[in-house]
Amino acid sequence: MSYLLGRGSAVEWLRQNRQTQLVDPNARWTVPYPILEASRTRLKPYLPLLSGLTQPIQLIVWNRDDRRRTALSQSHVLTTQDGHYPAIHIADDLFSSTPEFTFLQMASLLDEAHLIFLGMELSGRYGLDANGVFPRDQACTPQMLTALIDNMPRIRGRTPARAAAPKVLDGAGSPMEAALALVLSTARELGGYGLERPELNHALPVEGRARKLWVDDFITPDLLWEAIKLVIEYDSDLHHTASSRIANDARRRDVLTEMGYRVITVTTEHMRSFREVERIADIVADALEANITLCDKEEHDARVAYQTRMRHIATHPEELVAIW
Repeated sequence: MSYLLGRGSAVEWLRQNRQTQLVDPNARWTVPYPILEASRTRLKPYLPLLSGLTQPIQLIVWNRDDRRRTALSQSHVLTTQDGHYPAIHIADDLFSSTPEFTFLQMASLLDEAHLIFLGMELSGRYGLDANGVFPRDQACTPQMLTALIDNMPRIRGRTPARAAAPKVLDGAGSPMEAALALVLSTARELGGYGLERPELNHALPVEGRARKLWVDDFITPDLLWEAIKLVIEYDSDLHHTASSRIANDARRRDVLTEMGYRVITVTTEHMRSFREVERIADIVADALEANITLCDKEEHDARVAYQTRMRHIATHPEELVAIW
């Protein structure tokens, strides 16, 4: 007998989990035919491990006859073609859906904008808990999302998942970094600027005189267009409250400048202003020799609406788990 966290509960568990090796294939199990017992008693011992999850806890089962709903848990039928579920082992008979399997489950529940943002989160370098954002290693990659979708041709949600997965960028270090990258790179007809995709938190070797300014062998800019030597560094509100963070951010900019990169700093206040985002996009477009001039009022309104939506999703991550 197994319990498999799914849907929003899997999203929450993956967010809060601080393990650093989720991407290791050895951390992935396959759970055949999970069954939820009618009694709540067998699930209760696991509650300390699930204390951060919204109740009722969402569980995945194989058969309709195994569905149960209590104040503690709710189960959903999800049939796979081989009867096995990609899962991460939590403890004993308790499992969570893998990041890529969670993405596929949520594809039938979320609109495309929320689904892409969820993909950015699952393949990002951050987690979320009651204290806010914390850094961690990537849980999966966009390529892993696509590979699982291709291997499950008959599962519900596959069509929207397959459409959304190629639009996911990996490596974001925070929800607002994800929002900024999407705003800049999403197609113009969808409300973005249609600019070349940046690399997010890509490790650059520190070389030359910059070695004297940086203790590590690598530095990871938030958004990077390496071919044109352009970097965007996102400074969150948290950074402005700690002098050590301010000093570290200044040192990062010095290192990148010494390495020949142009550095643009973006703050949360910038992200709240359409005019400021336009200014930042203009700088990137000029460097890329791209044209982002507005065609008409309709395109302007689409940009305003898309930026507002991305900013809202970034600041309200609970929405991604509110739809069961």
